[in-house]
Amino acid sequence: MAEAHTEVAHKEAGLPQLNIATFEEQVVWLFLTFIVLFVIVSRMVLPRVTKVLEEREERIANDLDTAERLRKDAEDVKNAYEEAVAKARKQAQDTILGAKEKIQADIAKVQAELDADLSAKAAEAEARIAKAREDALASVGDVAAEVAGELVSKLAGLEGDDAAVSKAVKSAMADVKGA
Repeated sequence: MAEAHTEVAHKEAGLPQLNIATFEEQVVWLFLTFIVLFVIVSRMVLPRVTKVLEEREERIANDLDTAERLRKDAEDVKNAYEEAVAKARKQAQDTILGAKEKIQADIAKVQAELDADLSAKAAEAEARIAKAREDALASVGDVAAEVAGELVSKLAGLEGDDAAVSKAVKSAMADVKGA
């Protein structure tokens, strides 16, 4: 019996998967296991994986939409900024031009006032000079008449009429003025 036992054990030794006697049972168990695994995968694992993939795809789509919206917003902000800068430049140029024109107008006004003031002062000075000249000429006539009277009396020894001497000096001065 020991011999029979070792003979059976020797025949059963080897890989049981390759034993042709149990091949049909192994195929049945293979299909059953495959079907059970297929059901488990298709009912439990596959929906989870599909859900994760859909969520990932949705998140990527949302991120792309958000990125596109933010890009458009950034472009709008950039355009608004450039428009504001252009408007500010134009306003600054207009302000500078207005200030320049105002300053030029103020300068012209002040210059006109100064010219008028200088003209008035020049006319006033000319009037004073003319009056001083007339006063000087008037007093020169009196002094000349007095000096002429003194000269005539000292040189000629004659006593002249002051009115006649004054008249002769005025006549001579009128001739000098006319010439």
